[in-house]
Amino acid sequence: MVKERPSKKLDREVWSLISEKIVSGDYVFLNHAKKRLKDRNITDVEVLNILESKVGKKRKRNKAKDSFDMNHGNWKYCIEGQNNDEQKIRVIISFDSNYMLIITVIRLDN
Repeated sequence: MVKERPSKKLDREVWSLISEKIVSGDYVFLNHAKKRLKDRNITDVEVLNILESKVGKKRKRNKAKDSFDMNHGNWKYCIEGQNNDEQKIRVIISFDSNYMLIITVIRLDN
């Protein structure tokens, strides 16, 4: 039996889910994301501030970088923004039935 590919979420759905998951604490930094935070000297608070669209973080969605993960059967969403030093940060997230999964974090400015 082939599982049907879920629809890609609209911006308003992604923003709403992000807010809901952060407020409820239902988010997880996966091991890969934790390693990248350390490697790239980015804090978890900076990531959450971007995801929450705190003032000055310039959160936006880069739909060109969204992708479907065939192995896990869900969409990965690309969110970009700025940290406190105005450096551009890319965050890749996904959602499972219970949590927002923070998959990786990339510093775009070097």
